[in-house]
Amino acid sequence: MASRPNILKIVKYYCLLNAELDRQGRPLSEWKRSSLKRIIAYNLYKRLVSHAKLRAALLSRRRIRRWHVRPIFRDRKLYGAWFTLIPIMRQSDPEEFYRFLRMTPACFDWLLNKVQPYIQKKSNRVSVSAGERLAVTLRYLASGDSQTSLSYLFRLSNQAISKIVTETTAAIWYKFPMRGSEFYNYKGTHSIILFAVADAKYKFIVADAGARGREGDSGVFSRSDFGKLFLDQKLALPPSVYNHTLKCYLPYVFVGDGAFPLNEHLLKPYEPGKKKDLKDEEVIFNYRLSRARRVVENSFGILSARFRILRHNSIASETLAQNIILSTCALHNLHLIREDSLPPQKKVYLPPGFTDSYRSNGVFKAGRWRKKVPTLENTIFRNLMNAEESCPSADSDPHHPALVRDNFMDLFLVKSLPWQWKHL
Repeated sequence: MASRPNILKIVKYYCLLNAELDRQGRPLSEWKRSSLKRIIAYNLYKRLVSHAKLRAALLSRRRIRRWHVRPIFRDRKLYGAWFTLIPIMRQSDPEEFYRFLRMTPACFDWLLNKVQPYIQKKSNRVSVSAGERLAVTLRYLASGDSQTSLSYLFRLSNQAISKIVTETTAAIWYKFPMRGSEFYNYKGTHSIILFAVADAKYKFIVADAGARGREGDSGVFSRSDFGKLFLDQKLALPPSVYNHTLKCYLPYVFVGDGAFPLNEHLLKPYEPGKKKDLKDEEVIFNYRLSRARRVVENSFGILSARFRILRHNSIASETLAQNIILSTCALHNLHLIREDSLPPQKKVYLPPGFTDSYRSNGVFKAGRWRKKVPTLENTIFRNLMNAEESCPSADSDPHHPALVRDNFMDLFLVKSLPWQWKHL
């Protein structure tokens, strides 16, 4: 039934209409009055039926949504970090801008220009800008804060933060490609493995993430795309170079630890057998090899020191975890490439003294990244169980892996470092 105020309002409008027509000298006939009453009653009936259906539909819903956007997120442009904190740091304090996003303003603008076509959303509603999406992702990678914490900082919902981080990390990695219980590792946690190859300037020239944490290094290597190409001799490596000191050809080689297979193009340390210790020259070889491997250790150390998301456990899906790892590798390379031509005093990502170094007398000096990652092990290479290595005779094959390693050992002895014998 119609409420009393509605009925009174309809009667009022009907009386006003009659009075106005009477004043104009053209009153309604009895038939028109009757028809008008019927039309008014029918329209009122339709309105009441429509309202009743709407109320029934609302009551039948299990959950009535209180608001489309939470009140704390409605003032994003007034209190969100992208609109308040970041512009201030960009304009007046570039150093804090770098600490906040692990990126200079110029580098941020350059990266944004590259990934914007892939992360910019088009919608009839006001969407989060590409710049804000990139800032959210960089802060997540740089700080390792939870997505809930970022939600309050940027005034965006948890669902929006999660989607933004997943999409943007994927865009960063695929823009800069570098050609459960199964993830339970030996430390008692769940993880995925990053297999990478670093060059002499700490850049990752190969990166592969996604192997299960329970797998061994040799298994990860052999099953990776890089490992398959390497073992099948399809990497198109440069030809061997003649060494005038040893009067023999030496191939280009990768450097690995004891977990990797000995190969013509892959050097690994000598390992003591069950019945014999290492010879002096083999100890020297291992020392010189470890100096080269320290470059790889520094590469991983710099990566984890700059992007703290890698320093602790994260709640993330397998896809997001892979995107996080690979995107941080891409950002690591991006910084090193952009700073490669700068003088040392102007470098902010890799300033002087940040990596390990050796003094002129061979004394080792730890890099500052080790202080920033106090819980990191002294070496990223695991101390695996030493196993006796059995190799076929290398006398008849100049390219045999064992002979190649012996040749490099001879080279390290002939072109020795003054202090290397102290390590015996």
